[in-house]
Amino acid sequence: MQAMSGFALPFRRLGGCVVALVLVISALFASSAGATTVPVTHSDLALGDSLAFGYSQQLYNENEKAGDPATAFEHGYANYYFNGSKAKAAGDQLINDGCPGETTDSMIGNKALGAALDPTEGESPCPYQEAWNAFHKNGLGGPLHHPYVGKSQLEDALGVIGTEAAVGKPVQTVTLNIGANDELHAIAKCEAEAKPSEEAAFIKALEEGKSEKEAHEAAEAAGKAFVKKCVEEHATKLFEHILHNIGSIVFSLRHGSLFGSVDYTGKIVFPGAYDPFGNVFGTGELLTGSNTLASILDFHEKKLLTDEGVEAAEEGHEPFKACFTEVQKTFNPGTAKEPTNLQKWTNMANFTEFEGKKNGPDIHPTPLGYHEIGGVLMLKQCGPVE
Repeated sequence: MQAMSGFALPFRRLGGCVVALVLVISALFASSAGATTVPVTHSDLALGDSLAFGYSQQLYNENEKAGDPATAFEHGYANYYFNGSKAKAAGDQLINDGCPGETTDSMIGNKALGAALDPTEGESPCPYQEAWNAFHKNGLGGPLHHPYVGKSQLEDALGVIGTEAAVGKPVQTVTLNIGANDELHAIAKCEAEAKPSEEAAFIKALEEGKSEKEAHEAAEAAGKAFVKKCVEEHATKLFEHILHNIGSIVFSLRHGSLFGSVDYTGKIVFPGAYDPFGNVFGTGELLTGSNTLASILDFHEKKLLTDEGVEAAEEGHEPFKACFTEVQKTFNPGTAKEPTNLQKWTNMANFTEFEGKKNGPDIHPTPLGYHEIGGVLMLKQCGPVE
């Protein structure tokens, strides 16, 4: 496949348009910090999607009838990283803003902040939380660890950083993962578009006198080929979008004073993604070429977040001074170990059920997988929380 380079990341345009928003959105941040009864001296903030939240389909199925199912998801990578670094008794608290299903667009949101950072692609904030608040029905989202109704996750993060600093409990480490759901949405769109190709291949095989089983196999092969081509054709544009939004998010954190908060100068740790569609069963990638695509995005995310000096300037942004954790190299080594790793650390081989509801296959990590990301790789590659 074709390598990608020269991503357009026009962060320079942000400075002028965001200053005027200070008075408009600073009121959003007045009461963002979560209440706690434990005396603390500093805070750690987890931002991201379902992996930051600690989600898995099995845990959701087993706990969706509970009054507050968020309490069942206290074993995500953020928890393992936090607890593996220092005990809460040391005066540290973890504030987890993670939202299952969050995209880079919904993390920014479609309110005042979104109008500045992502005016054409903004999405409603955290649909998982919004669905729960609107319907309070099982199977429609759920509560968050740290709710932020009426604002986006990024808006709440800025509020947390500002208010915690004001009360003497400054945020000293931020963990951030985001972008996987952008990719999943693109894959789902390609899969939907593949249906006509699958139907045509099925009919053609029957007309050629092949058995129904052979016709289904032909349709499946045609569908896979279509999805592979579709994903590859859209990868460059998709990755540019993800990278631009990640840059905008980190820019906002580093320049919070432009948004009614304070500039965050502490540690940022970004765990890269693994490829759940890799060689799960030892028969090849479930999505052909997915490991290569994941590696390309990893490469550019790492550059974006860690480049300094001339390299950062060439990309059109300041040095963000973040630490990037390379997860894919461990989960998807491209060797005979990959099926074992993916079966042990993800729920892609989970074929169990709970009360008639399937627990998988599920892209999310198992408890062992969450521990590997947060309790092993993040600690080893980026050091403990500050």
